[in-house]
Amino acid sequence: MRAVGAALLSALLPGAGQLLARRPLRALAFFAPLPILTLGGWIFVDRGTLGMADLLVRPSFLTGLLILDVAILIWRVWAVVDAFLITSTSGDRSWLMVPISLLLLVVAIPHVIAWDYGTRSISALNATFTAPPADDLPVLPHSSPSIHATETFIIDHDSPFVIRTYRDEPRTRVFSVGSGDPLAVQEFNDRQNISVTPAPYAPPTDPLDKDRLTILLVGADEGPGREGLRTDSMNVATIDLSTGEAALFGLPRNLKLLPLPSRFEKSFVELEKNVIEVDLTDEDEDGFPDTWVDLDGDEIPDEPEFESCKCFPTMLNKVHQYTLDWTNTYPYSPDPGLSALKDIVSHLLDLHIDYFVMVNMGGFVDVIDAIGGVRVLVKEPYHVTVSAPREGAPKASVNVEPGLRHLDGLEALAYARWRRGSSDYHRMGRQRCLVRAAVAQTNTVDLVRAFPSLLDVMQNSVTTDI
Repeated sequence: MRAVGAALLSALLPGAGQLLARRPLRALAFFAPLPILTLGGWIFVDRGTLGMADLLVRPSFLTGLLILDVAILIWRVWAVVDAFLITSTSGDRSWLMVPISLLLLVVAIPHVIAWDYGTRSISALNATFTAPPADDLPVLPHSSPSIHATETFIIDHDSPFVIRTYRDEPRTRVFSVGSGDPLAVQEFNDRQNISVTPAPYAPPTDPLDKDRLTILLVGADEGPGREGLRTDSMNVATIDLSTGEAALFGLPRNLKLLPLPSRFEKSFVELEKNVIEVDLTDEDEDGFPDTWVDLDGDEIPDEPEFESCKCFPTMLNKVHQYTLDWTNTYPYSPDPGLSALKDIVSHLLDLHIDYFVMVNMGGFVDVIDAIGGVRVLVKEPYHVTVSAPREGAPKASVNVEPGLRHLDGLEALAYARWRRGSSDYHRMGRQRCLVRAAVAQTNTVDLVRAFPSLLDVMQNSVTTDI
């Protein structure tokens, strides 16, 4: 059993078994790599969280770690076998092979797991993230209007969200009593009674720190029976890199008449002509719309000349659909439509957005399941069902009463997507609530356990320009 003890000691600390066998030089040779590895680990940790993260997302660095993992495994196995051989006799070795083999298996398991995590990480990183373009390759300007070939213009005259023009004042009916969203109507009415006073000081010219990362987080609603891919969930996360503090806020999918960056002002003129209705009100009953005026003095009102709003005329969640083919504008983007959405939202908010990240419904379900679900404070009963996240999957349902509830992936999807009898604004609040809860409840142990599943989600369900 002395041989097994020596092998076990060398498994725990290479060289310890050789020292037990009174082979100090041999023990020193096996122990020598340990201070070097310790020094390397200290240098790595001393880089700080961001410094370590910077290296751990580099496939070349991970490849080096895999080579190191194999080298350490060989070193440890050699130390165990050598300690066993120098402390055992030829007669002992036959019946001690089983426990020694089990010991070697235990030694190898963490290295095999590390190899699996490393190879999965490299594969996911290479599949998900894009390489920066070469500096000598110019980004071509977007020169002509682009409408995605599969898009069909549908003007629903009974919809409360149809854009109309009232005496040259573009607006949506979302604020109209009786047809608009109740929360929006209330907010609109409340704001009419607010007295505006001058600010006591001028706003700073650059209110945000430079060490800040801002990301557009997009949830795609593609799935069985869905109308293509629409970005129904859009949140902007801005993170202070020096403190880790973050702000998360949502963008209503039904925002319309979005102001455009100057380079895109003429890109949606044809779309604007199709989706904006002209006010045909004829209150004076002269046979001509009241918005028509006599331009040439012939006493017959003339139809006003079309004047573009220089905006994206329909709902924000459709920007992606109309810009999918903007490959000239975004030649290096994995998804030109998301790049266009990022730039338009950035212009809308007057906030530089560094990157976009889009996850589809199937990926959302998988992430929630991978971290073991999420606990959410439900404020009203939900007994609802929404469409399936992917082909072959069951529909997403949730049946909960008010209180702190634990939701799995499908339940969380139903809770996040439902809006009938509610509103987009309620739904946006639930979505931010889910994101906050998932982040707050997930610890390092959960992430390590869920790491392989999260890598699969990243590789199969995430689109990003990071």
